[in-house]
Amino acid sequence: MSPPWAPTAREWTLDKTLLSPEHLWKHLDNLLEIPRHARQWVKFLGTTLHYGLVDPYNPLSAGPNAALPGWSCRVLGILGIQVSATGLEHVHHHRSQVFFVNHQSNIDVLILGATVPVPFFWLYKHTLDKMPVIGRALRRQGNVAIIRHDRPRAMQSIDQAAQMVRDGRNLLVFPEGTRSGRPRMGPFKKGVFHLALAARAPIVPVSIAHSWRIMPRGTLHLCPTSVHVRFHPAIDTTAYDTATLPDLMERVRAVLAAGLQKDGDPQDEA
Repeated sequence: MSPPWAPTAREWTLDKTLLSPEHLWKHLDNLLEIPRHARQWVKFLGTTLHYGLVDPYNPLSAGPNAALPGWSCRVLGILGIQVSATGLEHVHHHRSQVFFVNHQSNIDVLILGATVPVPFFWLYKHTLDKMPVIGRALRRQGNVAIIRHDRPRAMQSIDQAAQMVRDGRNLLVFPEGTRSGRPRMGPFKKGVFHLALAARAPIVPVSIAHSWRIMPRGTLHLCPTSVHVRFHPAIDTTAYDTATLPDLMERVRAVLAAGLQKDGDPQDEA
């Protein structure tokens, strides 16, 4: 009789698909993407080191937020990403606002850094704090980390961000909470909508189309892509409260979905 801790025959069974030629070739081809794009990654790293470590101490720098537009434009050029934007007239220049943006790729913040015409801070996953250079730069620029699995600390971050908006700063949030890696949007999180209500600031929906093509999920392949950013008319949050929050969420989603659909990223039913 086998001891209780011994693996069963089923546990010893090897999934034969892992050894199939198609599976092995897929992973080999994925690893080969690293040397194929080595020059781009080296340039990306050099640019990140410059804007994360050197530029903040430049006496001619215009402040902690000045690095983002330059870093964004430089990286987008290295990666071969062309960005166009429409609807910039909907952005407020003399009062704070909250930009609600769909999230398709890891490059979305850089795309926004190159197109949003006003300084902004954003809510980011706390795990980015552990990344060398990038985590330090995010904190120095006044962005706010959020720990989603720790509700009390997440609420502290939301309250902090809402106060910063009330104090006159522009905020950028991704209501999906994580990148979708595809054209269709994922479910929205309620927390950032409560934040917008607490901040008493208008919501400016921003749709980003085609950024999911830059690095398809599960691969290291870089694809030069044309991305379109569309700024939509602001939504007055003073017309909503916690009871009508679902209506606000649906309205923002409908606006973003219409923008994505118009720019060639079809939206199925969520």
